[in-house]
Amino acid sequence: MHRTRMGCLAALLFFVSADASAAIKWLSRANCVGGTVNESVTYDRPQLKTHFMYTESHHVGFGAVGGHVVTAPWNVTWRSYAGDIGDVSRNTVRGVHVFGDNLRFLATEYTIATDCNLREW
Repeated sequence: MHRTRMGCLAALLFFVSADASAAIKWLSRANCVGGTVNESVTYDRPQLKTHFMYTESHHVGFGAVGGHVVTAPWNVTWRSYAGDIGDVSRNTVRGVHVFGDNLRFLATEYTIATDCNLREW
């Protein structure tokens, strides 16, 4: 009997914690608004609930070897934005999105974009 209750409690906690970050989305966009906006965004929509979030956006020009990285530092927020405007060349954007409600159990997702990804919004 005690084992059954513990098993049910463990299953319930798993589903509650898994559901807490179910609304979180992530995307990267490249070469938007006249080819100058490059960004990676992690967000909770439509609920706008806060979570631990960190976002990195790597911008590398087409045909280039190097590039630069823009980061949104760790924060408890509903939206983590790492981006910039004014890149002079067309870019590939690679995003790293880390998020969760417990710092011991974080999810990490990766994105890549060479266009504005308007269908993602």
